[in-house]
Amino acid sequence: MNILVGISWPFANGRLHIGHIASSLSGDVIARYYRLKGDNVILVSGSDCHGTPIDVRALKENKTQQEIVDYYDSKFRDDFKRLGFSFDLFYRTDDIEHKNFVKEQFKKYYKNNYLYEKEEKQLYCEHCNLFLADRYIKGICPHCGNTIDGDECDKCNSIINVSDIKETRCAICGNKTSLKSTKNLYFALSKFTKELNNLVTTHKSLWRNNAVLFTKRYLNEGIPDRVASRSLKWGIDIPIKGYEDKKIYGWFENVWGYVSACKKYCELNNLNYEDYWRENKNNKIYLIHAKDNIPFHTIIFPALLLGTNENYKLPDYIISDEFLTVDGSKMSKSKGNYIAAYELLDKYDSDIIRYYFILNDPSKKDLNFTFESFNQAQSELIGKWGNFVNRNLAFIKKSFNGKLKTSKIDENIKNELIKAYIEVENYIESGNTKEALDYIVGCVNIANKYFDSLKPWILYKEDINKCNEVLFNCCNIILNINTLLKPFIPNSCEKVNNFINIDNQKWEYKELELLELNEFIEPLYKR
Repeated sequence: MNILVGISWPFANGRLHIGHIASSLSGDVIARYYRLKGDNVILVSGSDCHGTPIDVRALKENKTQQEIVDYYDSKFRDDFKRLGFSFDLFYRTDDIEHKNFVKEQFKKYYKNNYLYEKEEKQLYCEHCNLFLADRYIKGICPHCGNTIDGDECDKCNSIINVSDIKETRCAICGNKTSLKSTKNLYFALSKFTKELNNLVTTHKSLWRNNAVLFTKRYLNEGIPDRVASRSLKWGIDIPIKGYEDKKIYGWFENVWGYVSACKKYCELNNLNYEDYWRENKNNKIYLIHAKDNIPFHTIIFPALLLGTNENYKLPDYIISDEFLTVDGSKMSKSKGNYIAAYELLDKYDSDIIRYYFILNDPSKKDLNFTFESFNQAQSELIGKWGNFVNRNLAFIKKSFNGKLKTSKIDENIKNELIKAYIEVENYIESGNTKEALDYIVGCVNIANKYFDSLKPWILYKEDINKCNEVLFNCCNIILNINTLLKPFIPNSCEKVNNFINIDNQKWEYKELELLELNEFIEPLYKR
């Protein structure tokens, strides 16, 4: 099967924060799992390099937009690599091939009559001599009264027409705005209401509940057409005559990155990207993001795919997390209220970070991050899985010189491990990675009870053959739980493979044929 997993693209205007880690790790788990199954997998993401957040950052730091995106793109790549993300391609929306691909789509919409011209009054700053795009605007949400930056409200999660924002001011200089006539191109989003209603109805069992509820709400309220052009100097040129002074709006082009990145990877590896993005190609599409990105993935992106009239497959699975908060507040790069990923990576093992955020995945409600809960998870991973591996292998190394005779496998243990593969597989394929890891942790608890109840340190003195059998079964447990854990904590699972001299893991129950430990055994984790 062909599996496309797309993780939301961070804006290249600030360091990667732990909220993005929390909402992204499910994508890496899903991709790693399908690779172990032997499927054809492409995991993509990239840097969102256009839009007013980058413009605002460049203005504040007196740098060019290119300098800003180059710097943060390099930091994203470093952080994701340190976190063990297995991207097949981490791309950029300022790549020339992405730009050309988006322009092609834009021309198709114009030809298909999904783009139309509209003359209107737009917010303008007389002091900056600039038409103000979304993030250049500060104001009050017309729905809940919250102070907002741009056309999205963090409090009520509304996407707002700029003309409806109250008490608008320029985000650059702080002066009040005025209205000035200009012309723009609008994308006829409302024409796809019927298809989008059908999408959410037929896919509600595959989407997170928040995605279903938000999408239905937006559709019930009536989805307005959205402006597709904007008055900026930094972005993708509009390939339509008369719009040479404007750029393509970021919401329109960044979601196309899932397709353009897949296409780029396929070109580099002699594959056909249509096998991942067309109907009837034995494929699945997973999109991974936080809840503030839901409408872009369940309404805007599907409408853009439909608008090409080219038989694109619409996303199957929408894996949309709730927010990760610090002191009860949503993290925000623009507000500076966040913990950067590198701050944890500089102090903690990457697998411990992954373990915490997957086990505490805010899939159903917001997660308030505390170092107390983080360190509790660290102690749990070390005390349960790390301890089970280390005390078994250390015992075998010391008392059996690192070698065990092949012994009979306990049928109850075998059946439980076979069952575990099925249960974890079902959880991961449905996007419930937290529940999958929870199940595996339960298996580790049972394994520790098995070791403790049979007391191999006593058996060694009383019945060495029985001791060998118990330890052999424990190592068979280690082998299989290690496979189950590999999508979640890959680095330490590689260590375990090296300890027990096993490679070429596949997603299937496997029995040890013999056990001869590596010469070098060490504790899996350091606090």
